[in-house]
Amino acid sequence: MMKYLVVLSIALVMFVGCQSASTKNTVAGVPNAAAEIKEGSPREVQQAVSKAYSQFIDVRTPEEYATGHAARAENIPLDTLSASFDKLEKNEPVYIICETGNRSNQAASILKDAGFKNLVNVSGGTVAWKAAGLPIETGSPHTPASSSGKLDPRTQEALLSALADERLAQATYQAVLNRFPGARPFINIIEAEKNHESFLLPLFAKYGVAVPRNENDPAKIDVPADLTEACRVGVKAENENIALYDRFLAFVKEPDIKEVFTRLQSASRENHLPAFTRCSEGGMGGGRGKGRPV
Repeated sequence: MMKYLVVLSIALVMFVGCQSASTKNTVAGVPNAAAEIKEGSPREVQQAVSKAYSQFIDVRTPEEYATGHAARAENIPLDTLSASFDKLEKNEPVYIICETGNRSNQAASILKDAGFKNLVNVSGGTVAWKAAGLPIETGSPHTPASSSGKLDPRTQEALLSALADERLAQATYQAVLNRFPGARPFINIIEAEKNHESFLLPLFAKYGVAVPRNENDPAKIDVPADLTEACRVGVKAENENIALYDRFLAFVKEPDIKEVFTRLQSASRENHLPAFTRCSEGGMGGGRGKGRPV
């Protein structure tokens, strides 16, 4: 009898384990699983990337991409992916699509090996996306949209102010890390800040706005002697960033500029601000440097 119970217990454990594993490869199964490649249906992914802030890449060739691609997908060809990691945020989900799902799965493996932890492969690729009747866009990612033109002075100033604010945040957080090596959440958030500039620069090129020189020097920025106080500085900076984009979004008319501003504001509100708030309340801190100044 005892032998029977032992065998039954082992079988139950294996069954539960299999059931658990079966959910790990779906979008809804384990959203926070570490270093997982999940599968998502075109409709699931379309709903996810319709949010203000998302990372959705098409790894086909530029020629394939130009003939028709999933709406909101950015073209990063598979053969250039390894050189394009700095365009993506490791701490945010990355949704990947190709033609049928094979190359995107390869891309997901490359990203996983590079340390990206939340990866979703679009099942069936662009073929399945089209079959589902989901939005398709055409055109080359290197060709400015036909709506490009000069901006009114107010919108141009907003674009310049947004770039200046993102650059200042990056320099400030780097200054904190220079004093507190490896301190969370700064070590994570600065990786995101490094990418925010890359969202803005294509708009400068499209609308013919000169990109100013980055004059921010982390070595010249004062940093609090206490990490908790530094996190309070982060809370203040992110709140100011959110308010800045609120003002801009009240008058900016260009859809692409509004989209980028909304994405950046969403990153501050939904990711950076909560992390700094927890840190300022003693909820996190440290890291490789354990929050000790150097």
